[in-house]
Amino acid sequence: MTDETDDDLLPELTTPDPMTPKRRALIDGMVWRGLKLAEAAIEAGMTERNAHMCAQDPKFRAALNAEMAAFKVSQRPRNVHRLAELRDQNEAKGAAVQAIRALEELAQQADAAPPSDVRPGIVVIIQRGHLQPEPLGSGAQIMFSDSGDEEE
Repeated sequence: MTDETDDDLLPELTTPDPMTPKRRALIDGMVWRGLKLAEAAIEAGMTERNAHMCAQDPKFRAALNAEMAAFKVSQRPRNVHRLAELRDQNEAKGAAVQAIRALEELAQQADAAPPSDVRPGIVVIIQRGHLQPEPLGSGAQIMFSDSGDEEE
C-alpha cells in the first residue's frame, strides 16, 4: 500500500532561503527598528564580529537591500501625511511653502507617463528582403549602405 500525499499541491522551492533566523533578526533590527549593527547583533544572539562577517556576504547584503527597499516604500504614505501637516501649519511659513512644492512635485510625478523600457544604446536592424544578391567577382567586397544613400 502506498502513502498518497498531495505533494502536487505544495509549491516547489526554487532555492533554499540563505538567511538563518539570526541573520533575519539582524536585518529586522537594523532596518525596522533602526538599531546599529552591534546592537542588532546582540539582540539577534550573535557576536559583533559575526555580524560584520554577515555584512560582507553578498546574499546577506542583497536581503538587507531588499528589506531596506520595503522599508522605504512603507514610509512613503506617512511622508505625504507629514508634508500635508507642514503645509497646514502657520508657524513656519517657509516650511509650508516647501511642503506645498514637494506635494505638487509628487502629484506631477504620479501623473507623468510611466517610464518606458527603452534604454540607451544602438539598435541594428538588418533587412535582407529588398537587397538583391550581388555576384561576387574575384574577391569579396564589403558594402555599407544607408537607405538614404542608395543610388539606382
